[in-house]
Amino acid sequence: MEFGFLLHTRQLVRQEDAARSFEQLWADAARAEELGFDHIWLGDSVTVLDKARGDCLTTMAALAAQTSKIRIGAVPMLPALRNPVLLAHALATLDIISKGRIILGVSVGPVRDYIQRQFRACGVPPQEKAGRLSECIEIMRRLWSETTIDYDGRYYKLAGVGILPHPAQKPGIPIWIAADRNDNGFKRVARLGDGWVTLAPTLERFTAARRSIDQYAEPYGRAGKISATALYATFNIQSDGARAREEGWNWMERFFDQPREKLAHHFTIFAGPEECARLLKGYAGAGLTTIIARIASDDVSAQARMLLNEIKPRLGF
Repeated sequence: MEFGFLLHTRQLVRQEDAARSFEQLWADAARAEELGFDHIWLGDSVTVLDKARGDCLTTMAALAAQTSKIRIGAVPMLPALRNPVLLAHALATLDIISKGRIILGVSVGPVRDYIQRQFRACGVPPQEKAGRLSECIEIMRRLWSETTIDYDGRYYKLAGVGILPHPAQKPGIPIWIAADRNDNGFKRVARLGDGWVTLAPTLERFTAARRSIDQYAEPYGRAGKISATALYATFNIQSDGARAREEGWNWMERFFDQPREKLAHHFTIFAGPEECARLLKGYAGAGLTTIIARIASDDVSAQARMLLNEIKPRLGF
C-alpha cells in the first residue's frame, strides 16, 4: 500500500507575497519525503479564481528540484485544457528533470459550471472534453515512445510529429484515470489507464466499479494491466472519533469557504484509528493499492505521522 500526500496550493497565490508563500510548499514537500510518503500531489486549475493555484507543471518542476526520491503527481489533472503535443513535451522534460518520478492522475472534469467556464476560457468546447482527453492520452503515449507519429483523430491530426526528450520512464509516464460514476469513465480506464483514481465513498461502490473496469479491460487485451488503484480521500484521525469529525469538517468549511452540506462530494474519513484502518482494510482487500491523502487539520505533521505510523501498519503493509 502506497501513501501519497496532497499539497495544499490553492491558498498560496492569494497571499500578498506569493513568492514567499511557496517556500512553505517546498518545506511541506521535503517533510512528506522525510516522513516516508511515496508521492506528493498537486491540484490543477487555471481560470477558477476561487480555486486558483499556481500552474501545476511549473510547480512540479520546482518540486522535482526541491526533492530527491518522492514521486510527484497532479490530480485531478485536466489534459484536455492543453495542446497534447506541448503537454507531452513539457511532461517528458519534467520526467527527465525528476529522474523518472512523475505520475499523472487525469480527469475529464466534473460537470459543474465553473469547470465548463474553465474549458471555454481555454478554447475547448466543454462537450468535447471527454473525447479530447482520450485522444490526448493516445497522442502523449505515442510521442513518449516513438520517433515520429501520424495521428488522425476527431480533434487532433498530426503528420510526422516527434518530440525530444522522451521521458526517463519507459515506455512513458504512468497515467492514472479518475472515474467514479458512469460506464464511459470505467471504459476509459480499461482502455487507456495505467491506474484508476476514485472517490468511491463505499466499499460496495468501489468493488462494483473495480469489477466493471476489469471486465471492460478484457476485450482490449488489457486484463491485469490496470495495476494501480488509488483512493483520493480527506483525513482527520483522532483518538476520539467525534473530535475527528468536528475538527475535520471545521477545517473543510474554512478551507473551501463553503458549508459542509455543499462539500458532500468529498470522500472524508474523519474517525479514530481503528475505524479508519477497518474501513481501509476493506478497500485493500478489494484491490486498493494507493491512498492519496488530503489532511483536514492545521496540525499537518501530527496527522501525517498518524497515517504512516498508526494507520499504515494496521493495514498489514
